[in-house]
Amino acid sequence: MGSVIYTTLAPGINFSIYEIKSYIFMKDSKVLKIAAVLFILAAIITTMIFAKSVFVPLALSFFFAYLLYPVSWQMEKRGMHRGISIFLVILAALLILGGIGLFAGIKVSNANIDYDAIQAQVISKFDNMQNVLEKKLGMNSSAMDNVVSRATNAIGSSWESSVGMFFSRTTSTLFQIFLLPVFTFFVMFYRTKTAYFIFKIVGRENKQVTLNILREVSKVTGKYLGGILLVVLILAVLNSIGLLIIGVPNAILFGSLAALLNLIPYFGTLLGGAIPVLYVFFSVSDPFSMVVKIVILFIIIQFTENNLLTPNIVGNNIKLNPFAIIIGLLIANLIWGVAGMLIVVPVMAILKIVMRHIDGLKPYAYLLSDRGTEKYSFNFSKTKKKFLKLFGK
Repeated sequence: MGSVIYTTLAPGINFSIYEIKSYIFMKDSKVLKIAAVLFILAAIITTMIFAKSVFVPLALSFFFAYLLYPVSWQMEKRGMHRGISIFLVILAALLILGGIGLFAGIKVSNANIDYDAIQAQVISKFDNMQNVLEKKLGMNSSAMDNVVSRATNAIGSSWESSVGMFFSRTTSTLFQIFLLPVFTFFVMFYRTKTAYFIFKIVGRENKQVTLNILREVSKVTGKYLGGILLVVLILAVLNSIGLLIIGVPNAILFGSLAALLNLIPYFGTLLGGAIPVLYVFFSVSDPFSMVVKIVILFIIIQFTENNLLTPNIVGNNIKLNPFAIIIGLLIANLIWGVAGMLIVVPVMAILKIVMRHIDGLKPYAYLLSDRGTEKYSFNFSKTKKKFLKLFGK
């Protein structure tokens, strides 16, 4: 037997050369694993960015499939062929979406927006602001004119470049729109084959866990998507009625647009409320009263949506913490733009479900979830009970 060589690192602490080499190898292997994971993630993200014209409709088709599956499955149970039932369901969905798009197009084309009047109001408000700054703060009017001129030129050039970019991307957009129903059909048609493929990958010993994951993903995703669409429909009605009562021009258009933007968490709500506010501010001669009413309206509707509509219609199946959602939205916007922001929440919910069933990934599922902050979270029902208790009711 070979002799073991020991070395002294400190008085009373001895290690063999083999133990030191083993420690270094283990440390290097962990570094290599982390590097490999980061490299794979970078490769996946790069591929998703460069091939988004294919991956965006593919990702969207999975969620459309979850939405349309219950109807198709009911038709299949009554004896209809799978391919025919899927085709009829997709055709009906396209007709409904086409009708909504036609209605929206008519509303936009008939919108009574006087761009000349808005431009005159913008110039007038800039002049008023310039006078105030000159009188109150003593700013140089010529310097402010130069800044305003540069800003106007920048906006104009940005608008021209945006228009050019829009027309250059029209072909790609049409290609994606064509792919969406095709991908949805095949995702629904090959759903059983896809499930068996996943079972073959994970192996027989993990089949039950995988089956539980697939069932939970199907339940959560279907309920979330169906619920969020119903919430958007209700919000479109509430927004439009509220704006009509206030007297905002083109109220139905702005109300529906704000409801659609609500599909993007947090940012969509702010943008949906900001559009009618800015329109009124730049199109009405005395906008202060109407702007205040619009802000109050959207605060009330948002409170209603957060505390009544979403909890009762969508439910609490997603259970993601707001910070994770915001980070996910920013990353999704960098990768896929608006399309990424629309689907990032259900994607994160699916990832959380998968990670919760895998022992090594459970800490990451906990990080994404809303657990651990219950003590500090705001709860409307608890606040109401405390308020009633405080006043002795």
